Amino acid sequence: MEPFMRDKSAARRVEEQDDASSGTAAPVEVLTPGSELLDRQRLDALTHARLWKNPCGFAARFNFLARRYNVPLYGWVQEHYGLSRVEFIVIYNLAVAGSFTASEIAASTAFPKNTLSRAVNRLAKLGLITRKADGTDRRAQNLALTAKGQAIYDEALPRFAGLEQEMLASLNLVEREMLSMLLAKVVTAMFYGQSVPDLPDEP
Repeated sequence: MEPFMRDKSAARRVEEQDDASSGTAAPVEVLTPGSELLDRQRLDALTHARLWKNPCGFAARFNFLARRYNVPLYGWVQEHYGLSRVEFIVIYNLAVAGSFTASEIAASTAFPKNTLSRAVNRLAKLGLITRKADGTDRRAQNLALTAKGQAIYDEALPRFAGLEQEMLASLNLVEREMLSMLLAKVVTAMFYGQSVPDLPDEP
């Protein structure tokens, strides 16, 4: 695929340029913030268009980053531990948040209940989690990690955290904090289905 070359990006300027032959102003494409930087990195034309000419550009960029985080990490999990993505997500959630039911994990992660159920059954057979009947609801089972399951999480975590740090390496501390606040606002609004207060002005 042909790279997105500098001479193509140079032809697209924010300001209007005079047409040398006619003396009239020629309209040019208005750049999206960030697109010039990506041009300098010589992204291929398709990726550039998908990220910066897309009417759903924010979603495309979220997906771009998520794929480059999830695909290599869960591929490594599959190869190293023989666990699927959803199976490891169950382990990860229990390690981070403590004991919960499969239904609660399904609701939090947006995975179908039957998919979570299959993952839970396999993890239990492998001795990575335990299931204990809920004291208030006999139909529900509280899940918890075994020592073996916790060991997998402990071993995998540095790889997950390391790739996150690589992805954020171009941001300084202030930029990271601002990104975290903005993403928290988007996540909160999506989770609760309502607007959230504006961020406070910087002093």
